[in-house]
Amino acid sequence: MREPLVSPHKTYTDVTADVCLPCETFPMRRWYIAMAFSLTGLGIFVYTIFMMVSKGIGVLGLNHPVGWAIDITNFVFWIGIGHAGTLISA
Repeated sequence: MREPLVSPHKTYTDVTADVCLPCETFPMRRWYIAMAFSLTGLGIFVYTIFMMVSKGIGVLGLNHPVGWAIDITNFVFWIGIGHAGTLISA
């Protein structure tokens, strides 16, 4: 038999304090590390969008002899994954 998730001697006030503690305390070091990774990803995303707007969609691989670029291929891939999931679940 497993242990109960909330011990019997805790009150609603104790549970509320435990749930609200992360939101009411100062962020820890790992939060700053995760935020640094997120901001780095955001910076890369903004840079790639800027490059695509300034140089055109050729940066994605869509040139005159090439009809399928990475964005179209990615879209078709995920549509196929969605159809496969529908087929499997049906």
